[in-house]
Amino acid sequence: MKQFYTVVLDRMATFGDRLESEPYECAWADEALCFVRVSKLPEGATLRGLMQISVDGIHWVDEGTRFADMKKEGDYFVKVREFGGWLRLVLTLTEGAACEVTTHLVLKG
Repeated sequence: MKQFYTVVLDRMATFGDRLESEPYECAWADEALCFVRVSKLPEGATLRGLMQISVDGIHWVDEGTRFADMKKEGDYFVKVREFGGWLRLVLTLTEGAACEVTTHLVLKG
């Protein structure tokens, strides 16, 4: 029987230029979904997201999976496979004062 787990990485996090989510150890999982709920986004701003992997939860490398540009409030997700031991999400805001997001990892293995 497969295992399934959902974790909140960031809850209603407000940031300006860049947000690096809490790293999460998930070596047991075969696949992951990463969700971003954009609650507040300045008009004209674009939020970009990418997944990173790590062997130790300290040093990070871009995994290659990227979100489509987020240009309005709402829910977004990506699928990730073959990621090794640790995952995290990096969000960057192109312009504007600040945005507010909640991020989740949904793991299955």
